Amino acid sequence: MSTYIETKTFRELQDSEVLPAPSGVRLNIMQMCQQEDIALPELVSQVQGDPVLAGRLIQIANIPNINKGRMVASVNVELLLMVGLHAVRQMALAISLTESARRGDCKEFNYDAFWARSTAMACAGQALGEMLQLAPPAEMFTNGLLAGIGRLGLASARPKRYGELLAEGAQGQALLDKEQEAFGFDHLRLAAAMMEDWHFPKLFCTAVLHHENPEASGLDEDDRQQQLVRMLELAGCVADVCVATSVEARAQLLPRLLKLGERFSLPLSSMEYICGRVSWDWSDWGALLHVPTQVLPEIGAELAEAAKDPA
Repeated sequence: MSTYIETKTFRELQDSEVLPAPSGVRLNIMQMCQQEDIALPELVSQVQGDPVLAGRLIQIANIPNINKGRMVASVNVELLLMVGLHAVRQMALAISLTESARRGDCKEFNYDAFWARSTAMACAGQALGEMLQLAPPAEMFTNGLLAGIGRLGLASARPKRYGELLAEGAQGQALLDKEQEAFGFDHLRLAAAMMEDWHFPKLFCTAVLHHENPEASGLDEDDRQQQLVRMLELAGCVADVCVATSVEARAQLLPRLLKLGERFSLPLSSMEYICGRVSWDWSDWGALLHVPTQVLPEIGAELAEAAKDPA
């Protein structure tokens, strides 16, 4: 049963086998992580055979606020327990989708741009997870990566009609309204439904559902759920700064970035750090998965200028 889309409609989408889905060794890892009597040594062996997944888990395990002891250099049972089996499962899913769903039949959908922004948002989610400690960094990485998965789902399941909507140029709420009218659901509801089907906690599904318009969530701003919504909103803005194709485009985004950072009492120096950190992480991740990226210049001066003239 789907909480976010009419159940019959979602099952029809699933049965058509057109929605993005994990496969291969990573699907096996996901299934193992759900077993009550999981054999951890066997899971270690499976993860060791996947260099991309293993490398990312080692990197996450060495985050200072996760690893209180010596640095981890290889995948072992201790690492999996340190990162958490939920995070391992979600990371396997995220990498599987990133590598497999790279092209499709929707000509108007820019797959490279989609994955570029998605990976940037994933890195931003992880960096903010480390700094704000509202949710595990590994899980925030995955939530950032999958926050836009409903767009990819529509491009995969309804390529012709969705392409027509994209060609009309609608964005934001206008696009959501057009999607709802055309399909009976929008890309945010589809993303939340897909994540629910993959057994993500409701906390994260709801964060994805509302992150494009947190004011409409109906949640109290002090509620942890709303804080996660706001953190994903901020991660999306950092991603937009990373993918901006010109100084002028970036300059238009920086006032909003600073405003969103203020909700978490993040000073300009913290936002500069986050942008720099995300830029380099994003480049590393892009090299692993052949996702187009770019390294941001030092933007401290640009942020300072934006702070002077927030309008």
